[in-house]
Parts: sequence; structure tokens; C-alpha cells
Amino acid sequence: MKKHPLVLCTHISLAYAIHKETICLPSNPCYYTDHQFLCFLINVYAMKTARENLKILIIEDMEDDVELVKRVLTKEGIPFTIYCVDQRDEYLKGLMEFKPNVILSDHSLPQFNSVEALEICHRIGVDVPFILVTGTVSEEFAVNCLKNGADNYVLKGNLSRLPSAILNALKQREIEKNRKKAERELHKQNQILVKVNNELDRFVYSVSHNLRSPLMSVQGLLNIARKEVEQNSVARLNEYFDMMDASIDKLDNTLKEILDYSKNARVDIEIGSINVKEMLVACIDKLKYITGADQLKTNIIIDGSESIYCDFFRLNVIFINLISNAINYRDINKETNTLLITVRTFPYKTSLTFQDNGIGIFSDLKDKVFEMFYRASDRSNGSGLGLYIVKETIDKLEGKVSIDSQIGIGTTVEIDIPFGVNSVR
Repeated sequence: MKKHPLVLCTHISLAYAIHKETICLPSNPCYYTDHQFLCFLINVYAMKTARENLKILIIEDMEDDVELVKRVLTKEGIPFTIYCVDQRDEYLKGLMEFKPNVILSDHSLPQFNSVEALEICHRIGVDVPFILVTGTVSEEFAVNCLKNGADNYVLKGNLSRLPSAILNALKQREIEKNRKKAERELHKQNQILVKVNNELDRFVYSVSHNLRSPLMSVQGLLNIARKEVEQNSVARLNEYFDMMDASIDKLDNTLKEILDYSKNARVDIEIGSINVKEMLVACIDKLKYITGADQLKTNIIIDGSESIYCDFFRLNVIFINLISNAINYRDINKETNTLLITVRTFPYKTSLTFQDNGIGIFSDLKDKVFEMFYRASDRSNGSGLGLYIVKETIDKLEGKVSIDSQIGIGTTVEIDIPFGVNSVR
């Protein structure tokens, strides 16, 4: 047989990688045959698993057979707890309350059988090894059991196989669990890539338009102003300057939104103590020079503590965008424009409500307002990134956002974020 010149340190490294504990190696560890080396690795895994107290649900109506199973497992040094059932109701209770690591099932009981037990596992989503422990069975029956999802079968006349069957089944389930987890992560990453690619196409087109449009306006106004200066006509220069200033503000706002979007996507969450009321007041003050800000009456209600732990940058982005929307989409036909901001703080959660009496949104457009570059009103002078950034920011915080709106009545935005008074990370 082929020999493997594996030095002692190699074995220790392999053992550590498998169960992260010191083990005792067999004598003369430097040379093993292929079979011996494989057995060594299996034994290392078995040693790790054996240290964990196995919860075994056994379907059996013969006490002597249960005692035989206990004796075999005890002999192999495997700690375990057994929950024995022989009826369907007891079995269901055991699955729900005992929460086994392994199920051992005799094939045929007076009121129950292994086929039904296995179907119940599949139906309610119990994902643990299911091993048939029974008397003599035909090869065809054994194959059908394996096809139906059983992990292995052990004859009662050869129970010495049971410990290795249990350990191998646990190992295979762990491998399968990790494989499925990797597949889910891969699927999630693929979905993110598809989303990013779709957004990138729209982003390039829309941003180039939103950046070029105000620049072209400024350029056009400069050309007009230059000609009028040449003709000694300066009466409208201040008007042109105001229009340039508005175009530059629009360009600046677009760039700020792009930076907010980029920073939210790339920068890790940083948790710190935030006084929510102070932040809201600061955001309102920051926006006081926006046209119409002086016409909006804002009221802040804090239910609970004013201080929470959250990400300062991201919470500020949410507040700025929602308050500026309330200003920009106020109803000029109403005598009073109002914005009610309600904050409810809990130990590990914060609920925010922004309720205005502005122009509102048509019901068939509500689901689209969080899309990139979407404008729900012809009064929009922005890039259409505001609410999209709000949604992306809340998603980054693993929160939830919803919007309710009626034309002529107003809009309510409700937000839940998993950060509260005690959310120190």
C-alpha cells in the first residue's frame, strides 16, 4: 500500500482544523496507509461530535432494543439523551419539544411506522438525520427508504454499526447544511449584482442628464448675459444670476445625493449615541433657506427617550430627505402647511413617523416612489434620488419603511429601525 510521510505537526494541524481541540494521536503517526489516514480523520470528527450530548429521538416499542442501543452508544463513549416514543402523537410532541439531533426508528410498530415518521419530518421541516434501526429487511425496502430521505439503516443484529452511522449522518448533514448556506449566499450575491447592474445603467444615464442639464443652463445664461453686457443692457443681469444660482444649487444637490448614495453603499455602520430631537431640530434649521421652508409648521413629538444608539450619518440622511420632501411638496393652496414628526423609542427599536398635509401622491404611484430617479410629481426639481436613498439607507440599517398617501390630503412615511435606547454595538 501507498504510504504518506506525514509528520506529527501535520496531523495535529489537521486535527485542530477539524475540531479545534488537542487530541491524542496513535503511536507511530508518521506513516499511515490511505485507509488508516482516512480512519484517523473520521475518528477526529467522531471525537468532536461525541463530546456533544446527542439528543436522540427513538421510535421503538421494545424496551430491550432501546437498552441495546443505549449500551452500544455508551460503549463508544458518546454522551446522549434518549426520548423514546411508540405513537404518532408522542412522536410529534418529541419533535417539537425535545428537538432531537438524531432520529432512530424501528420500521413497524403496532400504531406507527418509519415511513410515516419520515414523511412527518419532511412535512414539518425537521432537518436531522433519520436512521432506520430494524430487524431483517429486503434490499429493495432499504433502497426505497434511502430514496425517500432516510440517512442510513442499521440492522438490530449488527448494532455495532450504529455509532459510526450516527456520526457519519451528522457529518453529512453538516456538510449539506453548509452547502445550502453557501448556495443561498451565492444566490443573494447574484441578486445584488443584477440589481447593481440594472441600477448602474440607469444611474449613468440619469446622472449624466442631471449633471449636464444645470451646467448647460448656466452656460446658456452666461452667453445671454455676455451679449447683453456687450449691448450695454444690464437690466436683467440680476435675474440671470438668480437663475444661475438656482441651476448651481440643483447641481450641488444632485452631487450631494450621489455622495450620500455612495457612502451608504460603501461605508460600514458606525453606532453612536444620538439625541434624536436635537438632530431633527438641526436638520430643520439646515433646510430653513429652502424655498417654502418658512411656510411649513413642524412639530416634533418624542415618546420615550430622546437618545438612541444608531448611525449618525444614515439617520441624518433619512431626516434631511424626508423633511425636504415635506417642504418641496407642501400644498400652497392650504392655509397652513404642517409636518408632524413622531419618534417612539424602545430598548432595541425606534419607530419614526413623518406626517404632512402636502399635495399627496396618487395611489398607483406609491409603490414606485422608492425607485431610482423616479419623480411622482411634475413639481419635482430634484434628481429623483431622495426617497430611493432613504429606502437604501433604511435597508442598510436592516429597517423597514412604508408610505401612505392621498392626493390633496397628505403623505405619511413610517419607519422602523432596529436601533434603540440600548442598541450599543
